[in-house]
Parts: sequence; structure tokens; C-alpha cells
Amino acid sequence: MLSALPLLGCGLGQGSPSPVSERNLSTAGALTGWASDDPGQAFASTFFSEVQAGYDNTCGVKTDGTLACWGEDSYGQSSPPAGSFTQVSAGNSHACGLDTAGAVSCWGNNSGGQATPPTGSFTQVSAGTSHTCGVKTDGTLACWGFNSYGESSPPAGTFTQVSAGMQHTCGVKTNGTVACWGLNFARQASPPVGTFTQVSAGYASTCGVRTNGTLACWGFAHAPGSPPTGTFTQVSVGGYHTCGLRQDGTVACWGANNDGQSSAPAGLFTQVSADGYHTCGLRQDGTVECWGNNFAGQTSPP
Repeated sequence: MLSALPLLGCGLGQGSPSPVSERNLSTAGALTGWASDDPGQAFASTFFSEVQAGYDNTCGVKTDGTLACWGEDSYGQSSPPAGSFTQVSAGNSHACGLDTAGAVSCWGNNSGGQATPPTGSFTQVSAGTSHTCGVKTDGTLACWGFNSYGESSPPAGTFTQVSAGMQHTCGVKTNGTVACWGLNFARQASPPVGTFTQVSAGYASTCGVRTNGTLACWGFAHAPGSPPTGTFTQVSVGGYHTCGLRQDGTVACWGANNDGQSSAPAGLFTQVSADGYHTCGLRQDGTVECWGNNFAGQTSPP
């Protein structure tokens, strides 16, 4: 989640690594964060290989494979399990990680079963607002948690990536087309035709990177706004803002900016992750910068 927000993580669910997903991994990264009330305040941290923003917390995979999460922990969403992991996804009030054996572990709010993953081997996992989806090693999808609008009822077929949003989900099929399911009141689950390399589902909007590198967004117009022109390698939809990684390594954000969540710093990055009211990016030198709201310490890594 949105990778996916007061509701999702995208994370995209929100949201970045095996198949193309809401993340692009670096081999090492020292995290630093900036609070929204003091953009110049830095927080030193240990080294990470991935970082993922949730609604009001953030999780990362350290270079030794262990997990670290910071920010809101009222449901235990910032208290990850021990073990060695290759990927993590932070949602609204729960998070999930993919361990080195391909099994999924989840922690945090489990009111709808969103933190109770099925057994089996996976290549990617995405935590949304109140549901979670993953790509199995055979390419088929599995989703669990709330299913009020069909957001946990994926279609048949094989996929390379999946992104769980607030109450809808989208995935990139092996033929490059995008399929979406779940709540569709703003047409957030009605993708355009064409082929894509990555997709990110948010609250009531979705964005994807086309195979030619351009962006396409659909759904609630206020959330993604108008995506910029140019070519991109990755996109991540947050609460009411969206950020994309350009092919030249710079980050562009658009949409709501009341907490500075769309004020991306200058410099070159390899990954960006937007959710709720904050954003984090992985620089090319392995350090991470976070910007936006810091009310729960979500931009202050340990």
C-alpha cells in the first residue's frame, strides 16, 4: 500500500526485486529522515536494502536481512518478527514481509484477517488498508483480509506484480496488461489498455508505468493529480499524493502537499515509496531520505 493511507499502504500498498514491484532494491543504505516541522532535522540510522512507507509508520529490510519498523505501533505494526527477509510491505495498520524461504509473515492489526497469510511460497507481497495480496511462485495470486468490495478476490491468470490499495487491488499480468478488482466508484479499478511494467494502487486512484516509461493514472483525479511528462521506472501512490522515479534517477511528486509529502529533495534515487502523508526514497548512494508528516516518527528511522 499503498504499495497503501488513513487507510492503505501501497505500497505500495504501496507498493518497490524479483518481479517489478513498488520497490527497487539497493545493496546498502543508511537511512535518514526529516520531520515535517523541521525539514533540516536528520536522524541517523543503520543500513538497509529496502524501505517501505506505510500510513503512519515505515518498515525496512536491513542489509543483514532482519526487519526494522518505526512510527505508529498501536497495533504492533512497527514490531516485526525476527528472521531473515528479502522484502517488506507496510499498509495502514499492519505490515507483511517475505522471508528468504519465500514464506509470508504479517504483524499488526488483524481485525479482518489481513495479517493471517496463507501457507506457500511467494515472490512478492503487498499490504493494503485492510487486506493483503501476494504473488505465488507459480505466478498466481492469493489475497486475504477484508473482501467487502471484492478486493481480496483476484482474477485467474499469472502475474509479475501486485499492489493492494485501500479497497481495490491491481496487478501486472505476465503479458504486461493490468488487471484491477474491488471498489471502483472512481474507476480506480478500471485500468487503461496497454502494457505496463509496474502498478501502484492507492486510496481511490491507481498509477502505472507503461512499457515505454510514461505514466498513466486513473481513478479519483485529486489523488494522483496530473502526472508529469517524461519517462519513469517506478511510481508509488500515497494518500492524496503520488511520487515517481524518473529514468534519470530524480524523484517527481504531485498532489497534496500540506505536510511536505510532495516536496521531493533534489538528487538521484533508485526507489521511492509514498503512503499516507509521507514519502521515503532510496538514494543511489544507499542512503534514504524521508519527507512529509512525522507525527508518529514515521520519517525518523532508528
